[in-house]
Amino acid sequence: MEIGKKLLELRKKNNLSQESLAEKLGVARQTISKWELGETSPDLKEAKELAKIFNVSLDDLVGNNIIHKKSNTEKMASIFIIHYKISLVILLIFIIIITTLIVIRSTKKDSANSRIIEESIYCTLYGEEHGYSIKYDEESSTIIAKGKDSYFRDILELDKYHDAHQIFNIINDYVKKSGGDCEIIKDRNLSDIVSIEIKDLTSTSMRIIIHDDSINKIAYGEDFYIEKVVDGHWEEIETTGENYGFKAIAYYKDENGLLEMHQNWEHIYGSLPKGKYRIVKNVFFDSDIPVDKEDIFYISEEFIIE
Repeated sequence: MEIGKKLLELRKKNNLSQESLAEKLGVARQTISKWELGETSPDLKEAKELAKIFNVSLDDLVGNNIIHKKSNTEKMASIFIIHYKISLVILLIFIIIITTLIVIRSTKKDSANSRIIEESIYCTLYGEEHGYSIKYDEESSTIIAKGKDSYFRDILELDKYHDAHQIFNIINDYVKKSGGDCEIIKDRNLSDIVSIEIKDLTSTSMRIIIHDDSINKIAYGEDFYIEKVVDGHWEEIETTGENYGFKAIAYYKDENGLLEMHQNWEHIYGSLPKGKYRIVKNVFFDSDIPVDKEDIFYISEEFIIE
């Protein structure tokens, strides 16, 4: 049996989540996930610690996967292979970029009214959070880019499907049958499941109450920005200077799905003149499954300074 499958079997047998096992080892949860999926393998020290945690011998854990120190020759060979793989990856990325540009140009020619949609599905399953994101053509459902989370991709063999709606239906059906639940977010806007209630509004501050109905764990930071309607479009207003910042602290809803925060912008924007504005807050899912490196979603609420 492969070490990844053996590790998954032992973890489930010992009623441990990926997160709790990661804490015992002092590694990230994603590391445990990659081991179980066979993407990477634990080193000798980590394998010994795993064997100790599960109260099995190293041979029982590793099986035919021999863990050993590499000789100088093996190290040189490994370096050569790594450089070779990097070259292949760079070439593949180049081909993907060219192909994507061709697809986008073709899409624009075929349908002037079509637009690119980014949609994400976040699910809770077996006490853990997983998700998958896709950018696709709204009219044809042709996929432009996919998220990098490998959990659903590998289990459901998603790479063989080329229709965005079909992929989301497959994920949702699998999670529902397994006793989990999912929610879909379009264009990174969480307004359908998270809302902001504004209290005690002044020209320099407000108190907000966040109503969070999400089934997933969403983190809220202190940071925010303010936009104003200009010529029918939302534009971020200019700051009074660059000497400001926010604390890197994450806040979460309480047992009633509520979170209260005080937002003061006097040191950022000064006193706002009359007009129509909206406050925008970036939020983050605990699971890391973005299409690109920016895993930021947002919520917003309009207000008027009279």
